[in-house]
Amino acid sequence: MKTIFYPGLGETRKNYQSLSKHLIIADINWNTIKATSSKGCDTVVSFSLGAVFSLDAALKRKLRKLILCSPTPFESLGTHKAEQVIFIIGEKEKFLQKVFKPLCKKNVKMIIVPKGNHGITKSYEKILLQNI
Repeated sequence: MKTIFYPGLGETRKNYQSLSKHLIIADINWNTIKATSSKGCDTVVSFSLGAVFSLDAALKRKLRKLILCSPTPFESLGTHKAEQVIFIIGEKEKFLQKVFKPLCKKNVKMIIVPKGNHGITKSYEKILLQNI
């Protein structure tokens, strides 16, 4: 199946050219809050504020994986329909680690990117691709 990636606020496909070889990079219009549909994709990935679209997809239909990279903080995953949820968070993002640790239970795990911050670097990208 296919994997779609929702970028963060102000980002476009150009920011993720290296990932576009492996994932469908969604277009997001932040003014209208509309984005490329994830229908037909069994894995949904997002970065930062793009998590809004990923969570929406996971609440509406069954997914194999939901991967949230340095997502905007939230308190609950709701009644999502993802078989597995993975948080990928930079080592320097201590606040996000603290917020999401309580959500890591059955079928939900957190992966820490060594020396990572709020951005998808080469080492971050490598961990992401290993977990798709």
